Amino acid sequence: MRLVILKVENFIYEYRLKNIFQNVNFYFEDCQLNFILGENGIGKTTILDCIANVDEAKDDSFLGFPNNWEIAYLAQENGFNVGLTASEIICFVKQLEGNVQLEVPNIIEEILHFKFIDLTIEERKLLLIYLNTMVDRELYLFDDPEKYLRLSYSQMVFEWLRQLVDLGKTVIVATNRLDNIFDTDNVNYIKNNQEVLADSYLKIKGRMAF
Repeated sequence: MRLVILKVENFIYEYRLKNIFQNVNFYFEDCQLNFILGENGIGKTTILDCIANVDEAKDDSFLGFPNNWEIAYLAQENGFNVGLTASEIICFVKQLEGNVQLEVPNIIEEILHFKFIDLTIEERKLLLIYLNTMVDRELYLFDDPEKYLRLSYSQMVFEWLRQLVDLGKTVIVATNRLDNIFDTDNVNYIKNNQEVLADSYLKIKGRMAF
């Protein structure tokens, strides 16, 4: 397997006259689970949006990333306000070209016959994350996947994400929680708008502010 260097170099980003990033660098390990860490509002979502080219803001600073159609991106507020059951939604996704063959988790089995609009916030979140892992892509982006989830559920979610890595996929997670990070995981800690620490979690956790 040929590993690709994924990085962002000398990135500058302004929004409504506010300087979000000023000449910062990010580094992501191919075929690994990567984290973007930082306080709320510091720019984690901005980086994911740019990688996915949501607002066509990706520029020459972004190196080695796959094409937009090779990226699966689950933003914080994705959802379906529909009367379809979880089973019907999963069947629809399975009809798309290319699926990742992961075993259906018990928690998903339990909600298959419930309509999406009748699911709890936690159940909706779990279903959306699972759906995103089903789609066969090179790169998976998750913005705050632990939001609304109790610890046991978030741990289960990260088991799914690590299964993707085992299949040779690259995963990038933006979060401000430390519960599911291993010492060997690659972390990009946004210290401020001019400094990003990128290394294994073991090497940088002592330099983090939270």
